[in-house]
Amino acid sequence: MIKRYDQNHLMSQVVCYEGRFETAGQIAKNPQADIRIQTAEALEAIDVLLEKIGADKSHLTRIQMWMADISGFEEMNAVYEKWLEGHQKPVRACVQSGLIAGGYLIEIQGFGFLPR
Repeated sequence: MIKRYDQNHLMSQVVCYEGRFETAGQIAKNPQADIRIQTAEALEAIDVLLEKIGADKSHLTRIQMWMADISGFEEMNAVYEKWLEGHQKPVRACVQSGLIAGGYLIEIQGFGFLPR
Protein backbone atom coordinates (compact mmCIF):
# COMPACT_ATOMS: atom_id res chain seq x y z
CA MET A 1 0.00 0.00 0.00
CA ILE A 2 1.24 3.47 -0.87
CA LYS A 3 0.65 6.23 1.68
CA ARG A 4 1.04 9.87 0.64
CA TYR A 5 1.39 12.82 2.99
CA ASP A 6 0.72 16.52 2.42
CA GLN A 7 -0.53 16.24 -1.14
CA ASN A 8 -1.28 19.29 -3.21
CA HIS A 9 -2.24 19.67 -6.87
CA LEU A 10 1.35 18.89 -7.96
CA MET A 11 2.85 16.36 -5.56
CA SER A 12 3.10 14.72 -2.15
CA GLN A 13 5.72 15.89 0.34
CA VAL A 14 6.50 12.33 1.43
CA VAL A 15 5.47 8.93 0.08
CA CYS A 16 5.74 5.65 2.02
CA TYR A 17 5.60 2.26 0.32
CA GLU A 18 6.86 -1.29 0.94
CA GLY A 19 8.62 -0.24 4.15
CA ARG A 20 10.41 2.69 2.50
CA PHE A 21 9.90 6.42 2.18
CA GLU A 22 11.03 9.25 -0.03
CA THR A 23 10.54 12.95 0.43
CA ALA A 24 9.95 15.61 -2.13
CA GLY A 25 12.83 18.00 -2.60
CA GLN A 26 12.88 20.44 0.32
CA ILE A 27 13.87 24.08 0.07
CA ALA A 28 14.40 26.98 2.46
CA LYS A 29 11.71 29.42 3.51
CA ASN A 30 13.59 32.39 2.04
CA PRO A 31 15.33 32.22 -1.35
CA GLN A 32 17.29 35.37 -0.42
CA ALA A 33 19.06 33.67 2.52
CA ASP A 34 22.66 32.46 2.22
CA ILE A 35 23.61 28.83 1.55
CA ARG A 36 24.09 28.01 5.25
CA ILE A 37 20.60 29.19 6.20
CA GLN A 38 18.98 27.62 3.14
CA THR A 39 20.68 24.28 3.87
CA ALA A 40 19.61 24.38 7.53
CA GLU A 41 16.01 25.22 6.63
CA ALA A 42 15.78 22.49 3.98
CA LEU A 43 17.16 19.93 6.45
CA GLU A 44 14.72 21.14 9.12
CA ALA A 45 11.90 20.55 6.62
CA ILE A 46 13.14 16.97 6.18
CA ASP A 47 13.12 16.56 9.98
CA VAL A 48 9.46 17.66 10.05
CA LEU A 49 8.55 15.10 7.37
CA LEU A 50 10.45 12.33 9.15
CA GLU A 51 8.58 13.09 12.37
CA LYS A 52 5.28 13.01 10.49
CA ILE A 53 5.90 9.39 9.41
CA GLY A 54 7.36 8.29 12.75
CA ALA A 55 10.95 8.21 11.50
CA ASP A 56 14.13 10.14 12.22
CA LYS A 57 17.60 10.65 10.71
CA SER A 58 18.63 7.12 11.69
CA HIS A 59 16.16 5.84 9.07
CA LEU A 60 17.75 7.75 6.18
CA THR A 61 19.63 5.69 3.62
CA ARG A 62 20.21 8.36 0.98
CA ILE A 63 20.26 12.14 0.62
CA GLN A 64 20.24 13.87 -2.75
CA MET A 65 21.21 17.51 -3.08
CA TRP A 66 21.03 19.96 -5.92
CA MET A 67 22.98 23.20 -5.59
CA ALA A 68 22.56 26.19 -7.87
CA ASP A 69 26.26 27.00 -7.42
CA ILE A 70 28.75 24.43 -6.13
CA SER A 71 31.01 27.20 -4.82
CA GLY A 72 28.96 27.04 -1.59
CA PHE A 73 29.84 23.36 -1.13
CA GLU A 74 32.04 23.80 1.97
CA GLU A 75 29.49 26.02 3.73
CA MET A 76 26.70 23.56 2.91
CA ASN A 77 28.82 20.65 4.17
CA ALA A 78 29.43 22.39 7.51
CA VAL A 79 25.66 22.65 8.11
CA TYR A 80 24.99 19.12 6.83
CA GLU A 81 27.72 17.63 9.02
CA LYS A 82 26.29 19.32 12.12
CA TRP A 83 22.77 18.11 11.22
CA LEU A 84 23.98 14.51 11.12
CA GLU A 85 26.18 14.77 14.22
CA GLY A 86 25.73 11.65 16.35
CA HIS A 87 23.87 9.77 13.60
CA GLN A 88 24.87 7.13 11.08
CA LYS A 89 25.55 8.75 7.73
CA PRO A 90 23.38 7.97 4.68
CA VAL A 91 24.88 7.81 1.21
CA ARG A 92 24.74 11.17 -0.53
CA ALA A 93 24.82 12.69 -3.96
CA CYS A 94 25.37 16.42 -4.45
CA VAL A 95 25.46 18.08 -7.85
CA GLN A 96 25.46 21.58 -9.27
CA SER A 97 22.25 21.95 -11.18
CA GLY A 98 22.44 25.56 -12.25
CA LEU A 99 19.01 27.08 -11.73
CA ILE A 100 16.70 25.74 -9.01
CA ALA A 101 13.05 26.77 -9.32
CA GLY A 102 12.27 29.93 -7.37
CA GLY A 103 15.89 31.09 -7.32
CA TYR A 104 16.86 28.87 -4.36
CA LEU A 105 20.48 27.87 -3.74
CA ILE A 106 19.80 24.28 -2.64
CA GLU A 107 17.14 21.57 -2.74
CA ILE A 108 17.47 18.40 -0.65
CA GLN A 109 15.62 15.08 -0.88
CA GLY A 110 15.67 12.18 1.59
CA PHE A 111 15.10 8.43 1.18
CA GLY A 112 15.06 5.62 3.70
CA PHE A 113 13.36 2.76 5.49
CA LEU A 114 10.37 3.18 7.79
CA PRO A 115 10.77 2.17 11.43
CA ARG A 116 9.42 -1.28 12.28
